[in-house]
Amino acid sequence: MTAALPVTVLVSRTARTDGAALLRWAHGLCQDAARFPGHLASHVGTAETGGSVTVHIGVSFACSADLARWERSDARARRLAEGDRLTRGEPVALSLADLGPAGAPPAGGRLRSAILIWVALFPPAAAVNALLIPYLDAWPGLARTLVLTLVLVPVVVFGTLPPLQRALARRSRPR
Repeated sequence: MTAALPVTVLVSRTARTDGAALLRWAHGLCQDAARFPGHLASHVGTAETGGSVTVHIGVSFACSADLARWERSDARARRLAEGDRLTRGEPVALSLADLGPAGAPPAGGRLRSAILIWVALFPPAAAVNALLIPYLDAWPGLARTLVLTLVLVPVVVFGTLPPLQRALARRSRPR
């Protein structure tokens, strides 16, 4: 069986006049998306060129089926209708390459990721060490490492890391 892969959609919208209203709208869209099963993260960024404000919006879901549910939802349709009144032109689909250097993670992005992973990894690693190491003490180091990683990686990826990412995303959204 093939595991479902996360999927991210990136679009940009350009404000008719009020860039601040468009930014509030984009954050509202992301908040609505966050209520859907499988939502992993959202991002809103802005760029100003020639007096026009363009908002870049990204939403990530655990799999394409989760994204499809969001894309077919009434909540998204209502938000998009609101967005049409605030924007000029059609939404523009983006790839990561379209974002260029400005779309790259900030310098602290890797440090932030490392800290987040450590915070997600430490509690289950401590628990596994307390519970399993006494039974695995006589095993060769490579076999012990294999068992520990087989247990810890799924626990972190599917258990402890997603709630931390959601909490951090909620905390970083403007109020």
